[in-house]
Amino acid sequence: MIDYQIAIPSYRRPTKLITETLSTLKRNNASLDRVTVFVADSAEKQIYDKTLENSGFSAPVIVSQPGLINSRIWYNTQYYTPGTKVLNLDDDIAGLHIKQNNGLKPYAGDLDRLAAKGFQVCENTKARLWGINPVANGLFLKPTITVGLRYICGIFHGSYAGDPALCGHDRVRQSSGEDFETTLRSFKLYKGVVRIDGYAPKTKYFAQGGIMAELGGKQQREQDHQRQLASIVSRFPAYSKLYAKSDGTPNIKLKIVTHGKLNWI
Repeated sequence: MIDYQIAIPSYRRPTKLITETLSTLKRNNASLDRVTVFVADSAEKQIYDKTLENSGFSAPVIVSQPGLINSRIWYNTQYYTPGTKVLNLDDDIAGLHIKQNNGLKPYAGDLDRLAAKGFQVCENTKARLWGINPVANGLFLKPTITVGLRYICGIFHGSYAGDPALCGHDRVRQSSGEDFETTLRSFKLYKGVVRIDGYAPKTKYFAQGGIMAELGGKQQREQDHQRQLASIVSRFPAYSKLYAKSDGTPNIKLKIVTHGKLNWI
């Protein structure tokens, strides 16, 4: 069995953590003793400890630092031993999907199998970052693993503690778009990232709590998102460009780089 840890940074969503991510882990036979929840301060810790105690779930709740990117950097440098394999999860993953025809069906398999494959392909290709498809749409899911440059969504990704792509001294500490920044930094350092294209998380982007609460509300979140994405593109102009989605939300399109593909599901 692969040796890895599960890190869940969370902010103002203790109930959602239980009903969504922890429940998803249980359904997918994850060893919950791998899980650590990271919160912003001691007041949050008290709330999470009490909520977990009343839920039947058990997981250590550790005070890291306020802000998503600050929390990630803290647990990658101060909590886990350098080189530790870490599966990083958002606190609101309601499930995992796989392809069924052109639609979706719940993934009922073991999380260990998925994590083992992601870290194994990283080891084989010298990559240090892997993830799954960010879009829960059967038309976009493929029974392949891609090595090259693809967007690795922060919702569900595997990495290694102490990796300078995640927590180097030159890392810009923005929470909006931090996963684009990590993807591009990792690609630049290791010449490739790994994406398992046949799996996608069930989640709601821009949900209450999390980064929206961190930044002070919906309007502030949208403004920060646009500003930070533009900043990321300015740092990686050869591999990214800014565009507007159909609803006007700014997003980044990455240059497609493919070093290789494996068939796997």
